[in-house]
Amino acid sequence: MNWKLRYLEARDARQQAVNRLLGPARPGDAASLLLLSANIPGEEKHRPGVARLLRNALSALTGAIGLKGLLSGRDLLGPFHIGRSNLPPAEAKRIAVAIEAENPAGRLVDVDVYRPDGSQLDRAALGLSPRACLLCSEPARECILLQRHSTAELLERVDSLLRPLAPVPTRVAPEALAVNLRVGALCELDLTPKPGLVDLRDNGCHPDLCYADMRASVELLPRYFEEVLACHRRQAPLEDYVRAGIEAENRMRQQIHSNAHKGFIFLAGVVLMAACRCDGQVARLSPAVADIAGSFFAHFASHDSHGASIRKHHDIGGLRGEAEQGLPAVFEHGWPKYREALDANWDSQDASFYLMATLMQRVEDTTAIHRCGLEGLHRLRRDGAHLQRLLEEQQAPEPMLASLNEEYRRSGLTMGGVADCMALTFALQESASYS
Repeated sequence: MNWKLRYLEARDARQQAVNRLLGPARPGDAASLLLLSANIPGEEKHRPGVARLLRNALSALTGAIGLKGLLSGRDLLGPFHIGRSNLPPAEAKRIAVAIEAENPAGRLVDVDVYRPDGSQLDRAALGLSPRACLLCSEPARECILLQRHSTAELLERVDSLLRPLAPVPTRVAPEALAVNLRVGALCELDLTPKPGLVDLRDNGCHPDLCYADMRASVELLPRYFEEVLACHRRQAPLEDYVRAGIEAENRMRQQIHSNAHKGFIFLAGVVLMAACRCDGQVARLSPAVADIAGSFFAHFASHDSHGASIRKHHDIGGLRGEAEQGLPAVFEHGWPKYREALDANWDSQDASFYLMATLMQRVEDTTAIHRCGLEGLHRLRRDGAHLQRLLEEQQAPEPMLASLNEEYRRSGLTMGGVADCMALTFALQESASYS
């Protein structure tokens, strides 16, 4: 279904909720019903800072007009709140317009005010000028109709307005990260259900693994992370870090006789090295990862692995490409989405599934390609987008995920790269301090 059509359906569903809450009009009733939502252009409505923006507007209206909350939710259009005030609609609308204009980010807030009979009170009815465009002084509706500005330009302005409202991590202390990388790996393992991956329910598409083996593998990791910190303290050459990683892989194979966390050992090691190099400053973390990965692959890359073969034949960067670019799937997509869901007070498990949905659409997962070819990667992309929509519509994701797990088990599809990036994101979030 076209995304614009889905958004029209979401808008209709909101209107139906408003109609239900209005109820039958009573003679002399002067109460107002208000719908608070965000005015975000383009397809992606759930942007960092939106939830806090609307919570602030809700708080301001509660204090100014005695707004009583009736319904809060989220859908494909983003978060929204519906409330009732005893003030007459015209007075409530004037105060709402004033609150929208209190700060620049208020331009992104829409407060729709309904009369008791269900009709909507607009700005024109109060003699107010139409809202100006985000980018120029012309009326916004006119710019939209004439398509004066690109979506990219509009979203750049939107994100600049929202940035002060989005919680921004400033530092990830290396010592804390070394501890929490184990915690992140356990959080990823325990998240259930995960299609094709080992979890509390089953072993996904991995007949050589089980939950107990994966747990045992995780418990071996702290020794490796301590060795990375020790290498940093003595300013060891890159060869010493590589040797520590190889020894960690050997301990894993000796303990569980399988490759459970090989990708995570590499990924977590590089990120921990980067955190040591830049003293955990988040703004410098991604470039440091890219620099370290570039040095590693220039001197120690394996040319006979599944990943190397896939990169050669399919022009796919895989985990190597991600690392050499500074892990954009994590730092630019997965972690911001995860933080936004947590800041919006999502259930922690739904926030984790939201992270998984985001990474399924971003990570060039070579394990999926190795098992099922490029169609396996395309399948992850489609399923991740579907999972994201379900979560944004507040639908329970577990039935879909359980069904996908059975389909992935039959086809052999898995997503080890996604799992590694999830574990890393959990660890970063647990370790971060904020401005």
